[in-house]
Amino acid sequence: MQDSSAARIAFVGAGSHSTASLYPNIAHIPQFDLVAVCDLDRNRAEHAARVFGAPEAYTDVGRMLDTVGPDGVCVCGSAEMHHRVGLEVLGRGIPVFVEKPPAPDVEACRELLQAAAATATFGMVGFMKRYAPSNVVARQFMQTEGFGALSSVTLMHGAGPYDDVRRMLYYNGSHMIDLARFLAGEILTVHALTADHLPTAKAVAASFRFAGGAVGHLNMNSGGTWNDCFEQVYITGESCQVLLDGSRETRVMSPRGQFADGQGLELYGWSNSYYVSGNMAGWTSGGHYTRGYWGELSAFCRAVVGEVAPTPTLQDGLAVLQIIDAIELSAARGEVVALR
Repeated sequence: MQDSSAARIAFVGAGSHSTASLYPNIAHIPQFDLVAVCDLDRNRAEHAARVFGAPEAYTDVGRMLDTVGPDGVCVCGSAEMHHRVGLEVLGRGIPVFVEKPPAPDVEACRELLQAAAATATFGMVGFMKRYAPSNVVARQFMQTEGFGALSSVTLMHGAGPYDDVRRMLYYNGSHMIDLARFLAGEILTVHALTADHLPTAKAVAASFRFAGGAVGHLNMNSGGTWNDCFEQVYITGESCQVLLDGSRETRVMSPRGQFADGQGLELYGWSNSYYVSGNMAGWTSGGHYTRGYWGELSAFCRAVVGEVAPTPTLQDGLAVLQIIDAIELSAARGEVVALR
């Protein structure tokens, strides 16, 4: 049943990622009223509208916006599409959710921020790892007395093949960089190395200094497969460690052996290891809840109707793109690069 305070949302893009990872969540979000689908390919637009319950399908964004007048718009495609469509949506004063990366470069992302400011609206970026339960409860534990002060964060991610380091960082590495900021705060300096000598197996090793004094490291590579991406995050505090395994498990290694109050307790109870079941919400065999897709879309709808503040924002998207630029510059120069 649709919530009476639901946001009327139009969706631009009906490709493989959106229809596999984003649209399937809509039926499980009471605040999400899908009012239209738009794609340059009419067959794809009509198919997505039919399967996911939108009353209208379009091939022209401007016509859709004029006809439907949505409360918010989700956009999923290339970085260039996010920028182009995002400007059109924000220019009309409509909140927008764009998949990552939000734009093809830093300057284009700044244009999105300027457009949002000019019409007093907002944009969100699809860094879904902020909404993965394992990451949420780890951050909760990090804020407790039992964890103490953060000392280090190590992030590892292995993706399928890429033929370009920058593209790998934009489309996969951006998630891990935003997760580093979500867990540890602002990054002040970057010192990076890149490996670009193999056709499709690219690699980045980047060291970070965070504003709170902690250090971090990102090991990002494309030497894996798309069927079995590897991901782990290791976090250390004061006599306490947390291990996150692919947004599926949170393992706390602490003398106290207790977890934080809140969602961690609600989902997992008292233990040292916290496993996210594949069917935790009864419909998540595809991992939509576990990986954070449900959470980010739900948060966007709630932000549109004014229930919560939007996060992650376009400013977060800009910060990630600036860090990627700093990684590339550091690797090219062989020196530490300051972000602030």
